[in-house]
Amino acid sequence: MSSRTAAPVTNEYYPMLSVEQIKSACARDEPVTLGDPVLARATFPLRDTFYPLGFPLEIETNDEAVLTAAAANWHGFAKMFEARAMRLRIGVRQGRSSECPPAPTCRAQQHLLANIADAENFAVSDLAQGISTVWLTEAAVEHKSYFRYFFLEGTAMCLLSTSHTTAIHAACVERAGSGILLCGDSGAGKSSLAYACARAGWTYITDDGCYMVNGRDDRLVVGNCNQARFRPSATELFTELKGRTITKRMQAGKPSIEIKTTALGNIATSPTSRVNHVVFLNRRSGGRPELVPFPKEVARYFMLQVLVSPPATLKIQSGMIESLLDSGALELRYSDLNWAIDRLARLTEEGRW
Repeated sequence: MSSRTAAPVTNEYYPMLSVEQIKSACARDEPVTLGDPVLARATFPLRDTFYPLGFPLEIETNDEAVLTAAAANWHGFAKMFEARAMRLRIGVRQGRSSECPPAPTCRAQQHLLANIADAENFAVSDLAQGISTVWLTEAAVEHKSYFRYFFLEGTAMCLLSTSHTTAIHAACVERAGSGILLCGDSGAGKSSLAYACARAGWTYITDDGCYMVNGRDDRLVVGNCNQARFRPSATELFTELKGRTITKRMQAGKPSIEIKTTALGNIATSPTSRVNHVVFLNRRSGGRPELVPFPKEVARYFMLQVLVSPPATLKIQSGMIESLLDSGALELRYSDLNWAIDRLARLTEEGRW
């Protein structure tokens, strides 16, 4: 760890006063410093506003390292949408350990969501109000990928996906103004196919998380076009990835290659796309490559299962998914990337499968 020290949190070390202590202070006409063992009156003097995926996010903290990390994470995004600002309050304390905390456990009911790593590192979010309070140790903030994934980006994206958008587990690429969502389980090949399309001249929107903007009828999705994440096995498909640093994502999870898209050569990117097609990926060896209809009810349930919004918001999001699936969904069965790219190109040209 570095020698950086977070600004002290107001009243952090003041226990509850006894009746006799209060009586004594009042008798001597002395100021009474109230106890605050749960930090209910803690102050966060450092503030800034960021625009992840174009939506306003106000961050308040007592540690400059938090704002530095947020600036590094979202420096490539400008304001795109008029929306109620999400609020993220992050308090940093010294803590009892310099080790990276464990991966947190997430639980949600109604409008409340808790993300708890241990007694000193946790986040509590009010999804209906779009507000999160996070308490972390200096060690958690110092382990940058852990802090970014679980408590900075993770909490912000949770607020975004329960306030202004409908989150969809999919990659997105666009050709000739026609956006395609590439859906599937983790490991289905979304990142690889999205990048392969970008190398072939398509516009790259995102490799994993898409966010459909609520309240619109044009099926507009936003994504992080500034980065790409690959599994180490992707080096077998793309020689330019060989020799890239492999990191253990979140310092507590699976290894991955994370690269800024600006470092991947001359590929076109955009933070938004209007989606015309929903395609589920089925990579397989052997069998006939083909593009066939995919059961709409399976697509619907696949998308609904990731939503944790309050009931009122969930009703809106369910309607957005129905709108997205108005034209149905497709399944791309393939083993060769070039064939897959060509078949998707025909889909954009013909407008139907």
